[in-house]
Amino acid sequence: MNGVRRLLGATTASSSPPQEPQLAQIAPLSFAKSGPTWPPSSPSLAQQALPVDATKPTAALFLKKDRRPPPPTSAADEDNTGSTSFQSTRSSAGPSGIYSPPSQPSPTRTQTISNSPSSVASSSPSSRLPSRKSVRKSETEWKRTSAPLNTRDELLMSLMASEAVVDSRDFEILTAEEVDELKKEQQVLTSRLGAMGKKLSLETKIRDAALSLSRVNASHKKVSKQTEEQLDAANRRVESAQKEYWRVSDRANEINKKLLEHRAGVLSHSVRNMEKKMFPSHASEDSGYDSSNRSTFMSPTTSSMTGVSTSSQARFDGAHLFAGHADAVIPQRKLSPEAAAAEISSLEEKLKAVTESLTVAGKKQAEMARELSLLQLEKQEVETMMGLELQNAEDTISALEKELPRLEGLDSEVQQLLEEKGMWEEERAQLQELESGKRLARGAENMLEEIRKNNQQQLEEKDAEIQELHATWEAERKAWDQERTRLEEEKEEDLKEMHSEMDRLREDDEDILHQANQELEASREALRSMVAHHGIVLFSRDSSLQGLLESIGTHLEGIHKKLETHSRVEAEWELSRRKLEDDIRSGFDKRELLARDVEDARRERDSAKRETASLESRVKADLAMLRSPPTLASSFPSDSGQDTDVGMIIAALMPVWQILPSPEARAAKFSGNGQRSYRTGSPTPGTPGGANGNGVITSLSDLDVRSLKSLYDTRQTPGSPKVGGGTFTVEAFVARVQALITDDRALIERLIRFAQAHDLLKKNAERAQKLAQDGNTALETYQKQVRILEERNMSMAARQAAMQEELQMLHDTIERITAEKRDVEMLAAEQAEECRQLTAANNTLSARTLTLAEEAASAPEMVRKQLEAQLSDCRKALELAQDEVEEMRSSEQSQRIALLDELNSMQTENGNLRAQLRAVKK
Repeated sequence: MNGVRRLLGATTASSSPPQEPQLAQIAPLSFAKSGPTWPPSSPSLAQQALPVDATKPTAALFLKKDRRPPPPTSAADEDNTGSTSFQSTRSSAGPSGIYSPPSQPSPTRTQTISNSPSSVASSSPSSRLPSRKSVRKSETEWKRTSAPLNTRDELLMSLMASEAVVDSRDFEILTAEEVDELKKEQQVLTSRLGAMGKKLSLETKIRDAALSLSRVNASHKKVSKQTEEQLDAANRRVESAQKEYWRVSDRANEINKKLLEHRAGVLSHSVRNMEKKMFPSHASEDSGYDSSNRSTFMSPTTSSMTGVSTSSQARFDGAHLFAGHADAVIPQRKLSPEAAAAEISSLEEKLKAVTESLTVAGKKQAEMARELSLLQLEKQEVETMMGLELQNAEDTISALEKELPRLEGLDSEVQQLLEEKGMWEEERAQLQELESGKRLARGAENMLEEIRKNNQQQLEEKDAEIQELHATWEAERKAWDQERTRLEEEKEEDLKEMHSEMDRLREDDEDILHQANQELEASREALRSMVAHHGIVLFSRDSSLQGLLESIGTHLEGIHKKLETHSRVEAEWELSRRKLEDDIRSGFDKRELLARDVEDARRERDSAKRETASLESRVKADLAMLRSPPTLASSFPSDSGQDTDVGMIIAALMPVWQILPSPEARAAKFSGNGQRSYRTGSPTPGTPGGANGNGVITSLSDLDVRSLKSLYDTRQTPGSPKVGGGTFTVEAFVARVQALITDDRALIERLIRFAQAHDLLKKNAERAQKLAQDGNTALETYQKQVRILEERNMSMAARQAAMQEELQMLHDTIERITAEKRDVEMLAAEQAEECRQLTAANNTLSARTLTLAEEAASAPEMVRKQLEAQLSDCRKALELAQDEVEEMRSSEQSQRIALLDELNSMQTENGNLRAQLRAVKK
């Protein structure tokens, strides 16, 4: 950054870059160790060097000077934009180059440009005023022509920061009280600008209404003068409103300029202070602009050396070695355990007191916030009441504006009456000519008298109608005057109440603010004492309430993080404990299952032991009862040495011989169960135990469980054949064993078929379950679709009913229109018949008039003089009627103008009240 400043210092006196000869005169960068070459040693030289060519940018910054300056921000946005940006461009005005020059017109002045009163007054009613220019915000805003700025470019940002520091060096830094006053004034001016903008738009609307009224009344000479005066007054009001708006906007721009200069100066001063703190050895020089120190600080090669030097210097030259220094470290005294415990208890008591005071302060703050919300609600209610009153006034104005066409209709009716009066005058002239032959024809005089009476009666009726209209207008005017007085009285009462309420609220707010400030001071002192007692580390040097709260918040965040880690460890421990409990439960369940299995096995073993004991007892009983058969000697050889072994073998095989079924018993079972096949189905053909073609069972695997149980049961039933019958021979025993092995194989095949059938049935069940689930999902989707279709059907039915109702209404309107058309046609036919009759009567009257005129030509001179006198009287009466009509018109116009003036005054009062309310809100 220092190199950039030296670059700026070397190019301050140079001209713009397009001039090549002047660029050649720029001095090269000097890296002398004697000191910086810029800024100059004395401020006077710097001030003399700056105005030489202040409007031209330097050579190093010419590429960034081709941008257009940003447009002047509005008063509402300057407070936000001014606090975030402090860049400025140097112009002919010096430090105030942030704003556009005074010669440029502000965009608000071009939005409502109106004509002068003289031009409007001198122009004819038929001439049109020039249209007002409307400048949109999008047209006045500056459009960016280049790419957005890259904030990651450190060199460019340092260059722009150094330029901003140099430009804002001479800006005035205000005090805190002045800044607060300027901000308050800016808020007031912003609200005034909004209110005056609305007032200006209202005045322009009134001026446009007066202009349209002057165009309407251009044909009437008497009324046009009054309308022109009203138009001149409206133009003057518009001009005064524009001047006031411009004056307030200029003042707001000036305040915004001061605030921006103050912020730029503060930022520049803070940057300089930071640089001085970073380089304390060169603090005596101007802003610390030393190239050697800055370059060595920013260069990465010398960073390690500077770090060693600064660390060694800070170790022995720090502020902590000087007694009485603000940053001196005071050693703490060692305390005994009892004193430390007592001090800790006192600190805890103080902490409790501080927390209680904080809770009380929080409650008070909540109450204050609640009261503030109530006050805001009351203000909103007042605003809504004023808005309702304004809406009622606007409704009355719109009602009056709606009555204008009716008055214009009355004017047209008066014109028709005048035309009819002219026709009556013509008829009266004709009648006067007819009366000249009164002496000659009495019948003509009688007819003329009747016509005169009829005309007089019609004139009286018209006069009565005019009087009625005048009376209704007077009654409406009186009602309007009463309504206006009532509204004004109500408005004055509301204003008085509002002012009193505002004063009371202001006093309450001041009291509450004073109490809040006291409580804040007390809480600040309590926080400081708490920080000092608990040894909370202050991460910033800010000793305000915000800094203390931030440090306490960081301390609490650290404690909260520790608690979170403890809670996380505790949660993990709880999770592992639950897992162990689940494992233990599962082990207990497995142990119970194993215990049950062991108990079942023990029971089966006991039952097997009991069965074995019963079988042994039965075998022993059978052996005792049975003796060796007589055929044993013939079946076996009679060797004396082997008799004992054979007897032992026979004795061992005899129980098995008794248990194995004999072929007769098997045949009996097969023959007895020939008609009863296995219930699960017939065995597969080709098996060893399958039934033959006659349906006879040949294997034990084809028998059911009951038959097998009865076949191998040693207890003989009365109807069952003997199991172990017959003589014992080795061949018969082998045959029975082979038959048993064959039956065993058949039973194993039968069990395998059962397992296969069971697997097949299981797969079929799973497939059926899956199909059922798919069917359920499909059914649910179908139900949803049916529900959607039903809803659509209901909506379509509702729409159809609505369309039918609309169609019925259209049919009714068509019928009504046709009936009205028929009535109009009938009225037209009647009027045509009346016109035909009138034309016939006119023809007869004209013929009789001609005859009477011929007779009147021969009448004496006296009758003519009398008729001329009557004619002059009728003319005078006609002129008086016309004067009355003109007076009525002029009075109507004056009343309209008075109503418009009252409307303007009420609107201005409403605008002022709104501005006051906005100022009170601010």
